[in-house]
Amino acid sequence: MAAARAQHVTEVIRPTLESGRHVVCDRYAHSSIAYQSGGRGLEFREIEGLSDWATEGLWPDLVIQLEVATAVAVARLGDKLDRFEAAGTDFHARVDQTYRDLAARNADRWVVISGDGSILEVRDRVRAAVRERLAV
Repeated sequence: MAAARAQHVTEVIRPTLESGRHVVCDRYAHSSIAYQSGGRGLEFREIEGLSDWATEGLWPDLVIQLEVATAVAVARLGDKLDRFEAAGTDFHARVDQTYRDLAARNADRWVVISGDGSILEVRDRVRAAVRERLAV
């Protein structure tokens, strides 16, 4: 995943930023930290360091974390689960806690938003957070 992220940063993200445009990513390096460190129990600092190396130190100005209750998340998954989705409730509880820890550690860049409600309601919450934090 680090190699794919490094390639994405080099070929897509950095050139887009350098052209003066904004970039929106789904699951950037924080996902690797949460899933590998929190979920899989690998050393936090090592995963964070690998992620920093892979991104060449490029971290987002704003991270939006959508949170939903476990029952809501499970209901939204459906029947076809990938290996991460099928990893079990203990795994996901550790991942969720790592995301919460990252959010607390980076409160100046991180906004936690409720993912409950309709798509339009969540969209409006995200838009408001982006406008507030990035003045766009």
